[in-house]
Amino acid sequence: MRSSWVIGEGHNFVKTMMALSDRVADPEDGLAQVTVVDDQLGRLTFTRDMAEAIFHVLDAKAPYGTYDCTGSGAVKSWADIARAVFEAANGNGDRVVPVSTADYYASAEGPIAPRPVHSALDLSRLESVGFHMPDWEEGLSCYLNQIEDWSARG
Repeated sequence: MRSSWVIGEGHNFVKTMMALSDRVADPEDGLAQVTVVDDQLGRLTFTRDMAEAIFHVLDAKAPYGTYDCTGSGAVKSWADIARAVFEAANGNGDRVVPVSTADYYASAEGPIAPRPVHSALDLSRLESVGFHMPDWEEGLSCYLNQIEDWSARG
C-alpha cells in the first residue's frame, strides 16, 4: 500500500495549521500570516481510510502488488489545504500566503529533503478490487470536528 500526505493521530500538517491559525487569530501573538508552499500537489490520506483500504484488499484476497492509497477528490496544494484549515478553524484563510517551494526553502540552512511535485496517486487499482477511497475534503471536515471534540474534553 503506497500513500502520501498521511493524516492521523500525533503531529501532522492539519494540526500544525490549526495551531498556526489560532496564533494568527490572537492579536497578542503578533503572527500576521503564514507562508505555505503552493507548487506541491496532492490529496490528504486519513489513516482510518487507509486502514479500511488495507483490510478490504486483504479480505478480498486481491492480487498481489502495489496499491496506491490516498483520499479521492480534488487535487490541491499544501497552501490550498492550509487555507481550508485556517478558514474552518478561525475564518482567517486569507492569512495563508502561497509561496513556491524554492522560495520557501531559499534561506534554509542544511540539506532539504526533496518533495515530489505531484503526490496525487492513481486510485484505479484499488478501485478495481472494489474499494473507493472517501473524498479527502469530507474527511478533513470530520477530522477537524474530531480535533475540536478532543480539545473540548481537555
